[in-house]
Amino acid sequence: MPQAIYITFALLLLTLCASRAFALQALPGLRSMGNEHFDVIGLHLRSVSHVNELSALSIQIAERYLPPEGLAFPTNILISLRPEDHIDFKGDYRIRLAERGSVQVDLRWEDSMTLERSCYAISEALLVQYAIYNYGTEASNLLRSWTIDALANDIYLTLRPAVFTDLLKAAQETEVPNLAEILESSRSGLAVPNAAGYWLLQTMKSGTFERPDLRSLFQQAIAGIDIEGALTAAIESRRPAAELLPLQTWWLQELSLIFDQEYEVVETMEVSRGWLATLGRFNTPHILELQGAKVELNLDLRAIWTHRAKPEVQELVRARYEILRLRMTRINPAYYNSALYLGALFEDILNGESAHKYLHSLAIYLSEWVDAKEMQESLENILD
Repeated sequence: MPQAIYITFALLLLTLCASRAFALQALPGLRSMGNEHFDVIGLHLRSVSHVNELSALSIQIAERYLPPEGLAFPTNILISLRPEDHIDFKGDYRIRLAERGSVQVDLRWEDSMTLERSCYAISEALLVQYAIYNYGTEASNLLRSWTIDALANDIYLTLRPAVFTDLLKAAQETEVPNLAEILESSRSGLAVPNAAGYWLLQTMKSGTFERPDLRSLFQQAIAGIDIEGALTAAIESRRPAAELLPLQTWWLQELSLIFDQEYEVVETMEVSRGWLATLGRFNTPHILELQGAKVELNLDLRAIWTHRAKPEVQELVRARYEILRLRMTRINPAYYNSALYLGALFEDILNGESAHKYLHSLAIYLSEWVDAKEMQESLENILD
């Protein structure tokens, strides 16, 4: 590699803390891009662009478990895509703490660096920064390892949903790890077994935990708190009349339920987007009886609320709700939340909920739909 580029790369890293914006724009030979939470630098624009998109996607998925205000870092996380000549560390990546509690991650940017490992690196950097910003510098080492594994696999499977089958098969063929050991493992100690954190997150979801409970458990683990007691309490609240089970027994039972299911092949983003958009549209003419006369109306998700009591509308919505339920097992993860909130809209119509609740559900659905389409565009850029 030319000496000039080597010097440029070194100078950039030295000057970033003093003036990040100036450094990213002023030094020649390097490419840079950024978003609201990450800055990415490297020698090749295509690589920088892809990692920038991947880091933006990581935030979208992390917001399922973390509040936006907790992610409002004062300084962006710096990702450096390092070629062989600039690597002075072992492994695929290195996380470093810089001045004022900022985080830097160096990626070994060569052919051996996989998408899966990139997801792990970005997830760890993101959660380390979250821990420092919200709980102090020491929390970066107390951070529970399972949260990194859970977030990394969540991101990776969003990009590669077909890999879920391989992940499931591997889990079915290996001995189930001890839950207490998974919960205790911190970032400064041993890593959890591969995908153990992801399966823990799935057991919480399949156990129908309320979203606030799930978020609370995830955030406590990032803070380095042992969540065994909080997890037990959350399980008890969901099963008040049931016999209290040891956590390991609950873990084994929930995993068995997940592993024994028959899973459909996950759809592509384009397929899921297409049928979900069709279910959410009511713009074809519908004949309704109004004040004794039959009238042809074009309905949408706002107007249909006005005519929700009509038998024809109830029948139409019930049919779409059943189709939605049947297809949820195959929907692409990028559109899962959108489908979930469309289902909530249909339930509001069928159950006669208040107009205020319906409008609230509608606002959430529309927001999720926009976010999902933006996520699809980001994923397509990453995979292009």
